[in-house]
Amino acid sequence: QSLGHHLGSLSTGAGVEVVPVSPPFGALAASIASTLGYVSGVSPPGRGVRSCRGGDMSNPSTAGALAPATASRAVEAALDAAVETASEAERAVRGEVSLGGPWPFFRAWLRPRLPTLLERHPELRLDVRFEVPSRIVRRLLEGELDLGLIGRLPEEPGLEVRPVAQEEFVAVASPASVRRWGTPRSARDFAAWRFIAFDQDLAMLSPWWRTAFGPQEPLPSQVVCRIANLDEMLALVEAGVGLAVLPDYLVEPAVRAGRVVTLSPEPGRRAARRSRGTLWVAWRRAAAPTARFLAVRDWLLEGT
Repeated sequence: QSLGHHLGSLSTGAGVEVVPVSPPFGALAASIASTLGYVSGVSPPGRGVRSCRGGDMSNPSTAGALAPATASRAVEAALDAAVETASEAERAVRGEVSLGGPWPFFRAWLRPRLPTLLERHPELRLDVRFEVPSRIVRRLLEGELDLGLIGRLPEEPGLEVRPVAQEEFVAVASPASVRRWGTPRSARDFAAWRFIAFDQDLAMLSPWWRTAFGPQEPLPSQVVCRIANLDEMLALVEAGVGLAVLPDYLVEPAVRAGRVVTLSPEPGRRAARRSRGTLWVAWRRAAAPTARFLAVRDWLLEGT
């Protein structure tokens, strides 16, 4: 009945008839027609199968036509072969998987791991995109991305998430800025500084501040620049524009080179705590569990 729904009637008169066929079943219909002894070809998607043979397929007495029992077995065999081919394609790790995330984290965490994945699955094709968390979440929900790495726990119910890594936030400034403004220790000292922030929500800065000084201490108000790019934030810090809170893996080379210094609150019970952020792997709940999707997702979650 399902086959009939998709293939329609295959009865023909003399000459050529176009039989309506759903696009995904075009190749299968052509295979069945060939199995039954009909010279056939598939028209453009949605048009149908062209049957080029005289006679009536519904009439087994027509010269050259197959008997109903033989035709039924032939159709069943063709269907089994088509299902097996489709199943094998789904089991093979081949084709494209799209992955979105923040460039600095990808550079430090993902890039060293990529060669192993691509060597493990030679027919896999990755489409890697750099986006901010809000856009990654939107593209995941709209089906434009298969997987995403995000630095906040999404509230959207259509996503599955798993923690994959943690990053520590540190406050940094240029040596010239420290000489000019002094080394800050208290909340009042830090609040007197000029800040460079990622966005209006003070991503990274806000959790670092709350960890260092507690939830009752007002957030700093002297944000002189908001720029949604971590590399540009670091460049402005090195240029002496102000202080920024950034992931430790991003600033480590600049700290080693002496271009920036880390700034810590005065010693104390609260100040001993470290501000950390969690990175999450996210995907749509309704995502098809293809072999290529599962291979990339499980690879991202290895060791977590």
